[in-house]
Amino acid sequence: MSEFSNPYRPDEPVSDPAMLFGRQTAADWLDTQLVGNARTLALSALPMVGKTSFLRHVGSLQIKKTINLLVTLVGPPPAKDGPPPLNTVLQTVIDQLEPQLERHNLLAGAALPARVQTASALREIFGRISDNLPPDTPLVLYFDDLHALVRPDMSLVASFLTSLMPLLDECPALHLVFAVNQDALKQIRHPLLDGAPIYSLGTLTADASISMITGPTKGILRFDYGVTKRIAEVCSHHPYYLSLYCYRLLNRQVHDGWVNQQDFDNTLTEILDSSIAPFTKIWDDSTWAERAVLAGMAAIQGAHGPITGIEVVRYLQRQTTGVDEEVVKHALKTLAERGVLVPMGAVSYRFHVEMLRFWLREHTDLSEILAQVNWGKVAAGIKPAAKPSVRPEPYRPASKTPPARRGWLLPVALVGLLLCGALVAGGALAAQMAGVPLAFLSAPTPTPTPTATAQPGDTAAPLADAAVTATAEPSPTPSPTPALVVARTLPSITYMARDVDQNWRIYVMDSDGGNQTALTPVEEGDDASPVWSPDGQKIAFVSRRDGNREIYVMDADGQNVVNVTRHPADDWTPAWSPDGSRLAFSSFRDGSWEIYLLDTACLPQPETCPDSLTQVTNDGNGNLSPVYSPDGSRFAFNSKANGNWDIYTMAIDGTDIRQVTVDPSNDLAPVWSPDGSRLAFESNRDGNVEVYVIGAAGGAAQNITNESQANDHGPVWSPDGQQLVFYSNREGNWDIFTITLDGGVTQNLTNTPARDEQTPAWRP
Repeated sequence: MSEFSNPYRPDEPVSDPAMLFGRQTAADWLDTQLVGNARTLALSALPMVGKTSFLRHVGSLQIKKTINLLVTLVGPPPAKDGPPPLNTVLQTVIDQLEPQLERHNLLAGAALPARVQTASALREIFGRISDNLPPDTPLVLYFDDLHALVRPDMSLVASFLTSLMPLLDECPALHLVFAVNQDALKQIRHPLLDGAPIYSLGTLTADASISMITGPTKGILRFDYGVTKRIAEVCSHHPYYLSLYCYRLLNRQVHDGWVNQQDFDNTLTEILDSSIAPFTKIWDDSTWAERAVLAGMAAIQGAHGPITGIEVVRYLQRQTTGVDEEVVKHALKTLAERGVLVPMGAVSYRFHVEMLRFWLREHTDLSEILAQVNWGKVAAGIKPAAKPSVRPEPYRPASKTPPARRGWLLPVALVGLLLCGALVAGGALAAQMAGVPLAFLSAPTPTPTPTATAQPGDTAAPLADAAVTATAEPSPTPSPTPALVVARTLPSITYMARDVDQNWRIYVMDSDGGNQTALTPVEEGDDASPVWSPDGQKIAFVSRRDGNREIYVMDADGQNVVNVTRHPADDWTPAWSPDGSRLAFSSFRDGSWEIYLLDTACLPQPETCPDSLTQVTNDGNGNLSPVYSPDGSRFAFNSKANGNWDIYTMAIDGTDIRQVTVDPSNDLAPVWSPDGSRLAFESNRDGNVEVYVIGAAGGAAQNITNESQANDHGPVWSPDGQQLVFYSNREGNWDIFTITLDGGVTQNLTNTPARDEQTPAWRP
């Protein structure tokens, strides 16, 4: 371990192509544009998103054979007695090109033109190398940081782009790609860029983020389930912040080799306590009104996703008088234009990186900031925004006849698809919000009721202000349906919850979310993952109160707590057998997650029964989350036997293993339906995490939750098999919800913005 070198370099461009994650799609786009002979392209990038790293290593991702040249632009100092600014820029370009041209043998022994730093010298260079290019090989010249030339009068960047236009005539194989921050690209108007194809280089996909977290640390760190996802979320899949976080995390945990939720929290605290230069710059560049909006958004309790403008207004108005709604809306807009906030449709915004929210909470005082804002003066200074100009057609080289624009059918077809998709989505959304809770009505088909819907293209969660009132129209000829019966008196659901900056505790509540009661004290270590015994008299759960993760059993009122595993390795995911005689669980005591059985007849003193423990799996594949079938004959469980997490079933002696899911994504947390015919589980196969139902023998899986802007976890069946209870961040923080199997009726049971709730279990 003394030779360990941290591969993450948050403040440097990637030097090793293996550390470039999630950029294949961008490289494929470039290949497509080159095949179509697009002569000028723009790469629009978020700040610090890794565009320089991408440009340095794009050749390793491209399928098409190209010769790539890279020039990094640096804005010159103001000209006094020296050369004009444009000549200084061209000097930098030629200096960077010379060694690259020689390396590719494009100069063919000829000397560069005399160093008269003019556009004609650059034009002469490309006229000479054109004859030395291999046939049918594009020459791609990448200009990084075009925004470095942007000045208030825009004259320098315009002159520079104009000086490049003749190069396209001199060298027919030449393609120009300009990488520029997205806010600067909006300001540039020039024939070389107007109408050019643009690719927006944004944050990573969820899978690419996880690969960036786990790939470089393979064999060094192991992660508790859910930790990698939490890292990706707090960094908002942004490569810079992922690198920053992983750098600190790896330095902290390299000797332990393990990362749990507490390690995640400690690393985040360490990062927030240090200097984060991009956040400081955002703050320094913001007006007092913008600072008030940022600090207000960060202070809204329970908000971990999109926030509407009116929510920000109302929150700030509760803190002080005189808050002007138009000023707040204008500040939200300008922050979005700078890339600090991301607009989520017409009225909602989120932070461009979730970590900024935590940083603002740690480093700002909202009351002091609000005292600095003169709302009336700011309101008087707001002017209506000018309409954006329309970009003309792209520049076409004079030496080439412009090709026919065969691609015009694609945008038209795309518009048609979007319109059709909007109609279908609207119908689906109306259907999803129809009906009433199934526990109260037995009508066969609920009637849709109007409610707040997202704007087209919205990726925000439903507005917090919008209340959904479910109603049902009586059917004239209802089919006879057995009345639903609550299987047991309340409390009906146990779960884990924690208030801000406190440990997880075990709670119980009624089936409608009432009478939320803590069973375990806050002073103990994190208590998690509770499950009822079949008779509803006991609860098994996981806790760190003795140092590592152990499985405990207590009475349903929280009394008589017993550690039943008592092993130095981590034990996890307990599940009762249908007759209550055994506890199945997963343990890392053999160096990988394996499944074990514990005879509950030996409780509360399991050490008195030396033969009470049975190991079920021992294949080293990683086996988690065992859960008994209703008849007690089989387990459903998770395994990484095929590389990703899939759901399997097996006999309780570990034989007759059958694979249920085969999707390349991760399928986790299986649970049997009461009749044993189906399995509910969670999966990230649609990008985010959703709850699915599948037949116990496999087949097509049905997405039950269908909430693309949230993550839904931990499904459990109601005793009558008509609903699922799960936990989700769809309304900001983690809450517990129920949903009918058709996805039509969803109810938030906990609805506690200042408290997170997870892992619900329904009493049998």
